[in-house]
Amino acid sequence: MKALADEFSQLSRFPTARPVACDLNEIVRNSLEMFTGRLDGIQLHADLAADLPLVNLDPEQFRRVVVNLVDNAAEAMRDSMVKRLWVATRATSRDTVELLVADTGCGVSADDKEKLFLPYFSTKHRGTGLGLAIVSHILTEHGARIRVEDNVPTGTQFYVEIPAVVAESMAAEAGVRV
Repeated sequence: MKALADEFSQLSRFPTARPVACDLNEIVRNSLEMFTGRLDGIQLHADLAADLPLVNLDPEQFRRVVVNLVDNAAEAMRDSMVKRLWVATRATSRDTVELLVADTGCGVSADDKEKLFLPYFSTKHRGTGLGLAIVSHILTEHGARIRVEDNVPTGTQFYVEIPAVVAESMAAEAGVRV
């Protein structure tokens, strides 16, 4: 009960994002370091694209996004025979960077996909149901979007699309013409 109250309290007074131009790969690497020794039996595959454009993110808040997604993926694979977790980054266009977190877990039903980001909704028997609501809140603050797809043959894929910092906007902030 205390954990539920603490999570709700955090969601209701979540600090405003303080985005700065940063390297998404660095945030992802730092986030994955938190799981060293904690992903027993799970094969982690990290494929972080080189030369990604910078993104405007609050590094601490976005680290929480990655940690929540990886934690949920690990939980979804608890009873799976094959436990593989993919974390990847790539530039999908000149002005968009994408983060993928995919697992070979139990998957998410079509009905549940619609509710995943609602506060207190959970497909697990434990937890508060606030993790993905917090993820959604943080992404909204950053102008980012998330989508959920099935991972074939089994599991779930979460795609996070983040606006890249384009050269023109960086130059404008610096007062330089491009």
